[in-house]
Order: sequence, then structure tokens, then C-alpha cells
Amino acid sequence: MLICPCCSKKFYNQCCGLFIQGIELPKTPEELMRSRYTAYTQSNMDYIEKTMREDALANFDPVDAGQWSKQVTWLGLEVINTSQNNNEGTVEFKASYEINNKKFILAEISHFKRLDNKWYYVSGSLKPNNKIIPKQKPNESCACGSGRKHKKCCGANI
Repeated sequence: MLICPCCSKKFYNQCCGLFIQGIELPKTPEELMRSRYTAYTQSNMDYIEKTMREDALANFDPVDAGQWSKQVTWLGLEVINTSQNNNEGTVEFKASYEINNKKFILAEISHFKRLDNKWYYVSGSLKPNNKIIPKQKPNESCACGSGRKHKKCCGANI
């Protein structure tokens, strides 16, 4: 059994696989965000597109997104904060990835809405600390700012 790419430490078929395969619907904005991250690791643009509405969907190009995602090696996901108020929610996260032998951190606050009892990603606000991260030794503090050692944080999935 494979561990889920979303860094939940659960097995894929007991985590994001349930949502991506259409067995269950995400019950929270965080579950949807984690499943979308996992879908990006699989270059599954059909799932990504099905989970979007409003501005996010209007600005989405599945061909470009798919081409980009096939060039990326995803290194890890850190959920920083989540909030939910009735039919709206936010998830703040950092996603680490590598492209062209350079490591990056994508920091975003994602906005979600529940429409007809189903959660959708509707927009995202990039955080100013998106950056290229340097190559790191396993016992160094992780460059993402989590305070953990690299080998226990962004380096855990390398």
C-alpha cells in the first residue's frame, strides 16, 4: 500500500484516493485541498478541474496545468491553518516541489465554497514567501520555515 502524497501519513486508498476515485466526497476544505495536491502529483487535471468553480475555474487551463505538473516533482505538503464557517472555508498551506533541479515553495491561502453539499476551490492568494529553497543537508533546519529538520519536513518525501 502506498502512503498518500498529501503527507497525511494515511494510505492513499484510505485518504485522497477515496475522493479522486469518486468513492467519497471531501467533507472539509482541507480534505479537498489535500486531494487536489495529490491530484497534481498524478497530473490528474480532470479531478483538478471538477473541483473548481468561479474565478479559479474561469482562469484554469487544463492543458498548460497538465504540462507543468508533468515537469514537477512534488516534495511535500504542509497544512498551516484551516478555517470553516458554514459554506466557506480557507486552507493555508506550503507545497514544496522541484522543477529543473531547483526547489521551490508555493505558499497559498486557498478559498473554498460548499455548493449543493460539495466543496469547491474558488480562488487562492499567494503568500509573499514563495521562494526557491537551497539544497539542504538532512539535519539542517528546513528552509520552509517549519522549524523542523529538513529530513523530517520537506526532505521526507525526497
